Amino acid sequence: MKAQETNSCCCPIYRAPGAPVPHHWIQPCQHLGTSPAPPPGQLQPGQGAATSPDLWHPPLGSLSPALLGCPCGVRGVCVCVCVCVHPSGVRAGPSPQPCVDPAAGTPRGVRDPRRCGTIGQDPVPPGPPIPARAGPQRARPLSLSFPVTGPAPAQPSPARHGTAPHTFGSARLGSAMPRVSVAEARLRGDEFVQFLRDTGREQERQRDTLRSIYNQEFRYRTETRMPNFSCVLYALKVTHQAQVHGQLVHFKKKQQRVVVADQYWRPRVSAKASASTSASGQQPSSGPQVPLGRAKKWAEFIGGKHGVTILSEHDQGNGHIRFPVVPGKRRTVTVVVQNHGAEAVTLRRCRPRQPSQELSFTDEQGVTQGQSLLLHPGGKYPIQVHCLASCNGYFHVLVDFEFTKEPSESFSIGRCVAAVAESQLAKDLGPSAPFQPYQASLQHPVTVVTEDGVPPDGFLKTKLEMEIRLRTYQYPKSLKDTILLGPSASAGSSWAAMQSLLEAPLQAGNYQQKFQLLLHLEEIQMEVDIRRYDMQDVPMVQDRGLLVLDVPGVAENRPSVLKGDHLFANLSSERDLSPLVQYKGYVHGVELEKVRLGFSSKLQKKFVNNLRFDVTFTFNRLPLQVQHRAAALAMERGLSSLLFPSASCHKSLFTGTFQPRWFDRKLQANEEQCRAVTHIVTGLSRPAPYLVFGPPGTGKTVTLVEAIKQVWTCFKDARILACAPSNSAADLLCQRLIKDIAPRHIYRLLASSRNYQEVPPEIRPCCNWDNEQSCYVYPSKEDLGSYRILITTLVTAGRLVSANFPPGYFSHVFIDECGQAVEPESVVAIAGLLTAMDQDTNPNGGQLVLAGDPQQLGPILTSPLAIEHGLGTSLLERLMLHNPLYEKSSEGYDPQFVTKLLWNYRSHEAILRIPNELFYDSELKACESDELDVRSLYCNWEELPKKGFPIIFHGVCGEDRREAKSPSFFNTTEVEVLVEYLKKLLQSRGKRGCPSVSPKEVGVISPYRKQVEKIRKAITSLDPVLRALPDISLLKVGSVEEFQGQERRIILISTVRSCSEYLQLDQNFKLGFLKNPKRFNVAITRAKALLIVVGNPAVLSKDKHWQRFLRYCREEGGYTGYPYEEESQGADGLATDLHGLHLGN
Repeated sequence: MKAQETNSCCCPIYRAPGAPVPHHWIQPCQHLGTSPAPPPGQLQPGQGAATSPDLWHPPLGSLSPALLGCPCGVRGVCVCVCVCVHPSGVRAGPSPQPCVDPAAGTPRGVRDPRRCGTIGQDPVPPGPPIPARAGPQRARPLSLSFPVTGPAPAQPSPARHGTAPHTFGSARLGSAMPRVSVAEARLRGDEFVQFLRDTGREQERQRDTLRSIYNQEFRYRTETRMPNFSCVLYALKVTHQAQVHGQLVHFKKKQQRVVVADQYWRPRVSAKASASTSASGQQPSSGPQVPLGRAKKWAEFIGGKHGVTILSEHDQGNGHIRFPVVPGKRRTVTVVVQNHGAEAVTLRRCRPRQPSQELSFTDEQGVTQGQSLLLHPGGKYPIQVHCLASCNGYFHVLVDFEFTKEPSESFSIGRCVAAVAESQLAKDLGPSAPFQPYQASLQHPVTVVTEDGVPPDGFLKTKLEMEIRLRTYQYPKSLKDTILLGPSASAGSSWAAMQSLLEAPLQAGNYQQKFQLLLHLEEIQMEVDIRRYDMQDVPMVQDRGLLVLDVPGVAENRPSVLKGDHLFANLSSERDLSPLVQYKGYVHGVELEKVRLGFSSKLQKKFVNNLRFDVTFTFNRLPLQVQHRAAALAMERGLSSLLFPSASCHKSLFTGTFQPRWFDRKLQANEEQCRAVTHIVTGLSRPAPYLVFGPPGTGKTVTLVEAIKQVWTCFKDARILACAPSNSAADLLCQRLIKDIAPRHIYRLLASSRNYQEVPPEIRPCCNWDNEQSCYVYPSKEDLGSYRILITTLVTAGRLVSANFPPGYFSHVFIDECGQAVEPESVVAIAGLLTAMDQDTNPNGGQLVLAGDPQQLGPILTSPLAIEHGLGTSLLERLMLHNPLYEKSSEGYDPQFVTKLLWNYRSHEAILRIPNELFYDSELKACESDELDVRSLYCNWEELPKKGFPIIFHGVCGEDRREAKSPSFFNTTEVEVLVEYLKKLLQSRGKRGCPSVSPKEVGVISPYRKQVEKIRKAITSLDPVLRALPDISLLKVGSVEEFQGQERRIILISTVRSCSEYLQLDQNFKLGFLKNPKRFNVAITRAKALLIVVGNPAVLSKDKHWQRFLRYCREEGGYTGYPYEEESQGADGLATDLHGLHLGN
């Protein structure tokens, strides 16, 4: 028998003498008989080959009919059902047809010869012995079909049966059963195992549960024909990817090669390659370009030459001379020029690149005035540096020491000379460790094997149907390869194809493909960015079967860690091993900065005190998955009239005039709010969405809530879905709705990962928390039908999509803060939930309402390619920018499709003026108040540079600093100033023209995470006055994103930046206030009554928005602090000097 023919039959008893055992056997057949002695050479379970060439088989008559069952050791599938002709002439073994399960009616393998047969056919008993033929004999195997779903293929040719190696074909000649190879079944098995991993069930071991998941969730996701579960399990078993022990299934640990692709990093290319790329018209990179050789150029600039060096007792290394000073006291330090060379050199000049108000240079021979000095070998020459500072700060200049050497060679040596005046607080807040730039070590792939952990028990109970399956939507490996290679010659075609799709205008025809690519790019960059939170050599402690890890920053969602998420840990001592064994830990709870984790018993047994771990964080893919599905469903469900509207059907939901009974009577005095509610309720924009454009403080959420209440009142059959990107915004909708609508009509659907203690108490009666079971529950569609208003976040709305509500079930969908969500995230609440208005099929539904402000912060993204090509543009902003229905004409916006709210209820008129001018066409109006107006409370505060003008711009000359491995900047000089203002405000007690201030009425904003951290530390632990104040913990310090949608009576802003050297970095990475007008707009519009800005005027003035704000403050008398002239460059001389040296960007 030939080897390939033998492979069609895995029964060692029926193969020809001497034929090799097929390599894929894992457990040979056990033919039960009554032989008085063991058959020579018969294989035992688990053996790899037979030792005797003459295999024995008992005569068929000696086999007990009761013992004739499945001849295989694999329960649920018979893989050795074959007819073999032994040289002895005995035909033996069960019938070659798969068994029919009488309950399911599907083949499940030979379990009982009395029930053998193909589907719909009678069982076939074992045949009589076949007479021996003359000459050499060979086995004639017939292989088993693996039944698959899908339409039956054409009738196969009989000649094919039993001839294909590793194929499970039709057992009865002429059958129409499709054939599936072991390789194909293994492929489907691998996909199923990956599906288990993606859905967090890779720890499942029960065979029946796995079968149920396979049949109910995995098998019918696509139209691809799939083998049944038993066949897939067998294929995994014989290829050593799974072990089966009765009812338990253990999948092989996956070795995974971990590679990340940073889109901000590009391979360096040769000049020739660059020229070629440029000639072709293709850009070398869409990400920020780090100047090549910048460090090398700086080292060359500061390095000694021809034996000449620059020395100082205050030398900090790397060309920096730094010394402390006290404001108001003059200090002099000496810098020495020394010639260690063998030849004389001439010191032609010593000059600072830019003039400085605080620093000056003198010497005895007039070198600082342009007089030359001959410096002989071994000679030294001192130069004095004088500093007189009027305030705390960082005062620096770049100094050139220019030389000539015979015969006519010129050279120079540079130094950065800085004087620092700082308080003890600033010293305490200084760098905890020297800054270590981030190294791109993530480019090195690592092979890992993962030990699964223990997920938390029963924190979610669901009865909600799952009729629309959620696929995994993994990005293709080829896309990551394209990013890694960049626009090089080897990846030219794939890069060009990617760029072509990215640059194509978004339209219905490419909607899914473009957003799928953009989301893939975002995920690939998220993999890089999450690694920046990785921890090394950290301990954990055991607590009641769990391990507890301290994660600084987790309370600020840096990184984001929620119950049910997971992370990976490996022993620090094993980090250089390959493959690396990593342990998957599921999050059971997060308490302040402690994360409780469930790891496998293997790690628990290894654990001892002081064991050190390397920890790798991950992110939850669910938001990405539901966005992918939304982009796919959008066009499938015919939503082009909603997403790319072109006209209105001009059909009102009212036959007469809409005359509402207002729930919020204050709206009656606001023309724009009344107009918006009226158009929403009458539905005249349909099928086009209705937009509520709400600048800061104009009451867009109030307008949206009133519209929901009116729809609920006017249309008794209306079903409303109200959504927002964040829990806080969704909670706010719920809080305002239940003031006038009974909770029995409203259901707040919360994500299972949310800490119930963070849910506002007033909305708990109408949310999906079950007190008896102490967990979240998701009711069935029938139960949800008893509520007319559902409120969720956009991502959680994906659960409703999976439930597959009938078309037209939801008549209205409202999305608040739509500008903060990427478009696919908003579409999650639309595609599969809202049916577009149609005059024939859906005349009274299909109303979509979007509220937000495209001039405020949009979604937070990480991928530069995705940001550049439109993922950062919200649905609201896209419609307002690119759709003619929502364009502003000379007469304003068309009220049939959009309303711009104009009355600002939040800020003092002086605070509103600049953002109104820069972003809102000066159309906003400060609303007058009949009551005590809190907006004017601080107009007489003694600290104001000008009474009646409640804005302070306090100029400082600080230093951009970083520490340890954190790339985030901080500025201790600005912290000093902020702390002083806070103490004056919080200790006022109604004196000096300042009403009493509570910490909860004050907010401090900074764009950099590290500055936020330093300010918090100063307030809560370092400053003795502030930390002793009651309720000081209620004073919020956060980023601009954390304050969006919020307001405080008093806002203080720390801008941090003091050197424009990093402005391009900020622009590329979307950091800071500079070059980011939306962040600027949000920051200065949070204050009601008092705005204090602390920053470097010379740097901020390089941005046109900040320059306008600075000029405004100076004109109105609100500027104080470091002396500043608008055209002065002295305060930012270093950046100018670096550019002059070609060291900048």
